[in-house]
Parts: sequence; C-alpha cells; structure tokens
Amino acid sequence: MKRITGIALFFAALVLSAVEQLDWSKAEEVQTGVVHLRIEETRPRLMKISILRIDLQTPGLDFTATGRDKNWGKEMPDCKGAFIRTKRQRTRDFMKEQRGKGLNMIVAVNAAPWSPWKAPFNHKYANPSGVNILNGEVVSENRGRRPCFVIYEDGTPAIVPHIPEKDYARIKVAVSGFSIVAKDGKSTFNDKHLAPRTAYGISADKRYIYILGVDGRQPDWSMGMTCKEAGLWLLAAGASDAINMDGGGSTTLIYWDKKKKTMVSLCRHSKSRYERVVGSNFGIYLKKK
Repeated sequence: MKRITGIALFFAALVLSAVEQLDWSKAEEVQTGVVHLRIEETRPRLMKISILRIDLQTPGLDFTATGRDKNWGKEMPDCKGAFIRTKRQRTRDFMKEQRGKGLNMIVAVNAAPWSPWKAPFNHKYANPSGVNILNGEVVSENRGRRPCFVIYEDGTPAIVPHIPEKDYARIKVAVSGFSIVAKDGKSTFNDKHLAPRTAYGISADKRYIYILGVDGRQPDWSMGMTCKEAGLWLLAAGASDAINMDGGGSTTLIYWDKKKKTMVSLCRHSKSRYERVVGSNFGIYLKKK
C-alpha cells in the first residue's frame, strides 16, 4: 500500500476545509434562477474559482448545445481523413449567435473535448469526443465509453458513464466529458495534474445544476486544480454527482448580465484574455413568455 505522507495529508486537509466552508447565502444572483460564488484561494495554492448554481425549478428554463454544422459528414478541408461534425466557435460567440436567433441564453460554458487537436491547432471544424446529442439528433458518435452530462426531454439532468443507443431519442442535450469525478456524494477520481478546469455537477434531488470554472497556469493569478479537487469543490457546493469536462485553454464560463445587457466572462485564460475557439458548447436559456 502506498504510504500517504504527512505533507500530503496536510494539503488534503486544507482543500477539504476550504470547500466545506462554501456558503450559498453569500452568492450573487446574476440571472433569474442563477447565482454565482466567486472564490479566491491561496491554500494549497493560488486559485480563482467561479461556481454557478442553476435552479431547475425556474419557470421557462431550458437547454441547448452545439449542434450539427451544415456541412456535417463532409471531409474537413483542412484535415485529411477527418469529418465535420461541428464548427469551432468561441463560447461567447455561441451565446451571441443564439441570442441573435432570439434565444434568451443566460449561461454558456464550454463542453466536450474534440478532435483534431494537432498543429497548427486552428482547424475550422471539429468532431466532439464521445456521444453528443441535441434534440434527439446525434451530433457526434465516437465509439468508446466516455461519460456524459445529459438533459432528458422531461428536463431531468444526469451524469452517466455512457449512453445506450436506445436512449438517444429521449435526450434533449448530451455532452461528453473526460471523467466522472464524484458519484453519489463521494469523490471518485484521484490525480495530481493542475490545470484550468470546467466541471458540471448535479444535486441529489435533481433540483440544481452546478457549473465550475477555475483559472490556471498563471502563477501570479491562479494555478488551477486537479480533477479530484474539482469534484470536491462541487460536492461542497451541493452536488452529488460531478463530471470533468474539457478544460485547459478551453475553460470558458459566461453569463448574460440582464441589467447591463452584455456578456460577463468568469474566466481569465491569460492577461490578454484570449478565448479559445472550441468544438462544443452547452447553453442555458429562458423561454420567452
């Protein structure tokens, strides 16, 4: 059995003590049914963390995601042997586009990892990993059991290890992630790699969705966190299950400020505030009355 050192126990205790102190009464309401907690930690390292809690009992709340591109199924013009599933798009442009179509989108966040991801890293199109579905239509279906965040047609959220094909038709939105980091109120993952993180969580009673975004790789700003820590933070926030999504330079979390009528980004990728063009986004909107 691997021995756990006193130093490791010390830092683990710091992480746990920090997340146990989350208090949603101190959160700011940023949208109808959406509250935001901003957390700035110095132990066990410098971290800038944002967590949104979305109340699924909010009237008119609904969901969408990146859908099939109009050239779906064709070979990518800039990557031989790869086929188009989605068009890469910044998360803020995803929100802007959807709002331009009349959708009152209030939250947008990056979602599934995708390919191709190789030099020069500027491909126009993408093929999201795992199974991704929008309104019962398969956006991508790459074999291999990647875990998924799912919203069923009746509005029920779930985090599942894989989606059987028989369930496709009853799914409103499904976006694949990297790993399930919490299940039934317990941490399920252990790693040591620090990075910017995007992770989603669901409360045991299915009332709340939690979305975590943490900055990383910026020594004077935020160093990031492990997947395990992402799960622990979401557990402390109130989640029972949690999934680690595409992170790193893809991590982007945005809400629509209804008073100022503008997008507010909760993540800082670098001092230049560059935002990556990603292959998959998830959005929350309010149906117009």
